[in-house]
Amino acid sequence: MVNLSGPKPHQLVPEHSDRIGSNSVPIHLKNQWIEEGFVCIPSVASRSEIEDHNKIVTDFRRLLDDCLDPYGFGDRIGQLHQVCPDLMNISAKSEIVAFLSWAFGEDPVLFGSLQFEKGTEQSPHIDAIFFWPEPAYAMAGVWVALEDVDPEAGPLFYIPGSHKWPFFHSDDVVDRRPDLKERWSSSANIDEVGDLVSAVGNAWTEDFIAMERERGGQRITPKIRAGDVVIWHSLLAHGGATRINPTLSRRSVVYHYFGKTAKLYTFSQFMLTARDDIKNLQPTVMPRGSYNGLEFMQFPQFATYSDGIERVRLVEDFTGKV
Repeated sequence: MVNLSGPKPHQLVPEHSDRIGSNSVPIHLKNQWIEEGFVCIPSVASRSEIEDHNKIVTDFRRLLDDCLDPYGFGDRIGQLHQVCPDLMNISAKSEIVAFLSWAFGEDPVLFGSLQFEKGTEQSPHIDAIFFWPEPAYAMAGVWVALEDVDPEAGPLFYIPGSHKWPFFHSDDVVDRRPDLKERWSSSANIDEVGDLVSAVGNAWTEDFIAMERERGGQRITPKIRAGDVVIWHSLLAHGGATRINPTLSRRSVVYHYFGKTAKLYTFSQFMLTARDDIKNLQPTVMPRGSYNGLEFMQFPQFATYSDGIERVRLVEDFTGKV
C-alpha cells in the first residue's frame, strides 16, 4: 500500500509576486496550469507550418533503414531537430515561449524533441523522472498536433492534478523494498548499474500506478485538432490511449524545455540518488545554439527506434541529406 500522505509534492510554480495577470499569458491558462498541470492553446501552428514540418520528417524517414509496422508507420525519432533545424520553427512560436517563460519564471531552453507518426500507447508516466529538473517546476513537455487526432488513433491522455500528488524519488521507492535498498545503497559496479536503474524504475512505476488507483485518478483525453498545442507540467502524469484503429496515423511532435538557469539531470541520476542529494551532482551541460530567438541544447547525436530498440546515430552522418 502506497502512503498517500507522503512524500511531499514539489513546488509547482516560481514564487513570483507578479505571477498572476502581469504578462501576455491569459489568466485562465495560468489557473489551469496550477490546478490541472495541463493547458491547451488552439491554432498555434498554421496549416503551411504543419505541412512544412511533416514534409521534412517524411523526407527524412525515406533515408532510414528502420522497419515499419504492419500498417506502414515508422516509430518515433528523437532529436531530429539537431539534423533538421527547421523542425524547431513551431517550437519557437511566441505563444509557447511566452507561456513557458511565465511557468519557469525565466526564458525556456529547448533540449529535446520526438517525432511521431502513430500513437504511442504509453502507460501513464511523468517526464521529470527521465530528465529531472532543479527546480522541479522548471521543465515542461509541449505536444503539437500535426493533424487532427481521431479518437481511435491512440490520442494523448493526462491525469488532471497529478502534478500535485505526493512525488516519489528513488529513496522513497527503495525504502519500501529492503532487498532493493541494499543494492541501491551499495556502490554498484559499472556492469550492475543498468540493471539497478531498471529495477528502481520498475518499482517507481509500480508505486505510481498503485497511487493512481488509490486516488481514483481520471485519464482525460482532450479533443485536439491540427495546429493545437498542449503543454504539461514536468510532474504531470500523461500517456497514450489504445490505438483502436491501428491504420490511423497520429502525426505529432513533442518538444521538451527547461528553464535557462535550471539544472537538468539524467534518468540514471534520478534513479540512483536520494531526493536531497541529486542537486549536488553534475547536471547535463551541452553547448547551446539559437533558432528564431529560442535557445536550444546542441547534441551530436539523434535516435531512431524500431520494435522498441533505440539506435543512436551521429548528426554529422545525415547533415545536408534532407
